[in-house]
Amino acid sequence: MFDGRGIVDEAYKAGSASEHGIYQTYKLALYIAALQKVSGALFYGEEGNLFQQQGPDDGFHTGYDQIGTYAGTQENAETTSIAMIAISNLSTTKPFPFPLFFIPSSIINLFAGLAITAVGIVVIVLLFEQRRRKQSFQRSSEPHPS
Repeated sequence: MFDGRGIVDEAYKAGSASEHGIYQTYKLALYIAALQKVSGALFYGEEGNLFQQQGPDDGFHTGYDQIGTYAGTQENAETTSIAMIAISNLSTTKPFPFPLFFIPSSIINLFAGLAITAVGIVVIVLLFEQRRRKQSFQRSSEPHPS
């Protein structure tokens, strides 16, 4: 039910006027926490929506709209508590700042290919330079006609 911004459930689709079209922050926080526990991974993006709901006094707003604004919702202790639980697990899921094992193989292959090409170019340049020096040395060691 996660659509890239939040959880689209019945309350979001057909809830009361205060719920219709409003994502619930606590549901996003629960989704992030469950995703971390079940898969041991975070697909980096979901937490950005959660952090946007933090108010200036550090509490979390109960809901947000399609563009990520508070949508007139208030902060409350329950939503803030659930958000803090999800956030506290963010730093313990992976020891690296980004998901190394989720890099697409095409990108890894691209960079490997570029590295191999760069090494090849350096080797070719060094061989040409060595050849040029050898030829220059041979010319300088030849006797000059007087």
